[in-house]
Amino acid sequence: MKTLRNRIALSAIAISILASLVAAFVPGLLYDIRDQLFLASLAADQRAALAELIETSGQCSPDVEAFKMCHGFGSWQLNYNWALASLIFITSIFCAAVAFASARWIAAPISDLAAHAKRVAEGERQAPPPLSSAAPREIAELHANFSAMVAALAAADDDVRLRSAAIAHELRTPLSVLRGRLVGLTTGVFQLDDALVSSMLRQVTVIDQLVSDLNLLAAQFRPDMVIERSLCDLAEIATSVVETLRPDAEAGGGRLVLDAELTSLAVDPVRLERALSNLVENAIRYAPGSLIKVSVRSTDEEARLVVQDSGPGWPGTDPRVFVDAFKRGEGSRSRVSGGSGLGLTIVNAIVRAHGGELRLSSNPAGGAVAEILLPRHRT
Repeated sequence: MKTLRNRIALSAIAISILASLVAAFVPGLLYDIRDQLFLASLAADQRAALAELIETSGQCSPDVEAFKMCHGFGSWQLNYNWALASLIFITSIFCAAVAFASARWIAAPISDLAAHAKRVAEGERQAPPPLSSAAPREIAELHANFSAMVAALAAADDDVRLRSAAIAHELRTPLSVLRGRLVGLTTGVFQLDDALVSSMLRQVTVIDQLVSDLNLLAAQFRPDMVIERSLCDLAEIATSVVETLRPDAEAGGGRLVLDAELTSLAVDPVRLERALSNLVENAIRYAPGSLIKVSVRSTDEEARLVVQDSGPGWPGTDPRVFVDAFKRGEGSRSRVSGGSGLGLTIVNAIVRAHGGELRLSSNPAGGAVAEILLPRHRT
């Protein structure tokens, strides 16, 4: 009887059997009680005479009935309607008791889960207490799913807190710089000149970039995220990225090279260039002084943009963790190496919006590899 359905069926069967037993035995019991009370009202010689008459003539003989009526049996006769009403009442009492006990047996774990769900709705994130081994299978599955939901909510709450703290941390540095510059202007420590204005504009740009990144990440969860596709040559997009970022790579002592073949595909050129730029900037930032190679290849099924460096590679064993927001390879929260910790998260969002996949791996010869895989045929 491990399933809820079987328990409900068992309860219904038990109630039916109980009603049948009451209907079968209670009337006879009532009549026996009536007869015993009538006998108790007779004198000893009258009881002896009645017993002798029953023995000689039979319980239902006219002589026995006449003897009973002569000795006041008429007042002990039961009214049929009252007897039927009493039978129904007694049957209802017994069946109701069994029904309530059965309902409590079945509904107790559900009631406990409902009470715990109310506490979860009010902010509690503790898993519900374990069920007994006798719990029905359906309730056990509900309990397991509810526990998983509570764990997911707790993880989501932790993620919101961590991300909120990370966003606050990212904004604190440029805002602190801006505040310091403005306070210095009001106290006369700084003089308003082009250098100071440029410095403050750089901090505003950092804030604006972070806000734009957060807006883009929020857009990936909306069904109306706009991808403005047009037929583009991916080699041209890669060339633009390489030419733009080559001075940054060379400034760090590295080399940025391009190996691209003509590959036409319907993509959002602005966002795809943003994604490829993020990958190249990551390589320049975390693998300074290395050879960074950008490749564009295609097959009948997909186009592939690859950024590969000869640096130290991905920290840890699973590079996919860096797709999560605010994850940095150097394990710090500082901006010494630049970036907001959103680069790979944004790349992943853009690639997924195109129906593609972002793959991160390590080169056996050394270095990190990041690949953008875009399907040629959209489904």
